[in-house]
Formats: sequence, C-alpha cells, structure tokens
Amino acid sequence: MAVVILTFFTVRTSARYFGLSPDLALLIAGGFSICGASAVTAIGASKKSRSEDISYAVGIVTLCGTLSIFAIPPIAKALHLTHRITGAWIGAAVHDIGQVVATASVVGGTTLSYAVISKLARVVLLAPLLVLINLKQSDNSIPRSKFSITTWLPPFILAFIAIAIFNNQVHLSVGTTNLLINISKALLSAGLFAMATHVKWRQIRAIGSKPLLFGLSAWLICGAFSLLIIRVI
Repeated sequence: MAVVILTFFTVRTSARYFGLSPDLALLIAGGFSICGASAVTAIGASKKSRSEDISYAVGIVTLCGTLSIFAIPPIAKALHLTHRITGAWIGAAVHDIGQVVATASVVGGTTLSYAVISKLARVVLLAPLLVLINLKQSDNSIPRSKFSITTWLPPFILAFIAIAIFNNQVHLSVGTTNLLINISKALLSAGLFAMATHVKWRQIRAIGSKPLLFGLSAWLICGAFSLLIIRVI
C-alpha cells in the first residue's frame, strides 16, 4: 500500500513540472500506481476525461509496462534477487496484470505466485481511489441535497464490488473462471476500441512529447523506488 500511495501522489505532483494537464497527470498516476490501462480507463470514465488524454495515458502505461518485461528479469538476475523479492517487485512495479504474468514467467520458479499476490493487493485499491476522486469532484459540483450512492460511487464500481464478493463466496470451476476472464478481456478490448474511434491523432500530437518523457522518467524512478521499499521491508 505504501508503494501505491507514494507512487500515485509523487507521479501526480511531479507531472506539473512537465506541463501536463491535471486530468492527464491523474490518469497517468492512476495507471502507474494501480493497474495500468484498466485504471486509466476507469478513472477516465469516472472523470469524463478527454479521449485524447485517456489514449495518451493508456499508451504511456502500456509502453512502460511492456518495457518492464524485458528490463526487470535481467536486473533481478544481476542483483541475485530471490523469487519472493523479484515477484513482489514485479507485482508492485509492473502496470497491467498480463504484463505482470509475462514478466514473472520469464524469471520462472515461484516468482509468478508472489507477483500475482502483490499485484492483486494494488488492484483492490482501485475502488477506494475512484470513491475519493468522485467525492472530491462532487463536493464542487453537486448540491448535498442531491447526493446518492451513485454520485460518488460509479455503477461500474458497484458492479466490480458485487462481482468480487460473489467470486469469493461462490466456488467456480476452472473452466468457468477462465471463460469469465476471457469475457472481461474482450469487453475491455471493446471499450478501448470504442474509445479509439473518437481519437484524433492531430489532437494527440498537439499534447507533445513531454508526457512520454515524463512517463519514461516516472517508470524508471518508480521501479527503483518499489525495489528499494520491498528490500527494506
């Protein structure tokens, strides 16, 4: 949790020095600190962010997460890290769950088990983060007399919580679980495709290269910081 909180606030705060808009900074911070493209799209939908900002943030976190697949395994080997530390580092530093699995699989051994546990500990923080974001946004835009649960907790987060509870209370077969996982991937891909149809490359180019430079810098710093925290703990 310490890694998630510090990563989120550090990335969001330092983004101003690169000239990023508050919305883009929030999207990148959420993607880096929690669960990559899934966090970016969830925060973007909640904030009603511009399609260009969402696409740029998704691109940055996906690029950095992909780079981790090639960078972390040789670094872990050079530093003679145990599978436990390497797995915890991968789960804390790599963005999307698919990239976590790929990176840990390259290392081998029991790394994958530790990586998935560490990653899931980050993923569960998405719902509380969205609640806080919506509470802050609602304070400035909605009269208290019109408050309801959907004011500060979007319907898709309510569905997320319900499914998480259901999944922990009901035993599902491996086949059913894999089917649901594939359905979720297909729906996420469809959402990203729909979002991409509204993107204008001219508008993305107008954002400039600073967000990319910021993302790569944040990836290096956050990766090193995550390893430091894990080794100290």
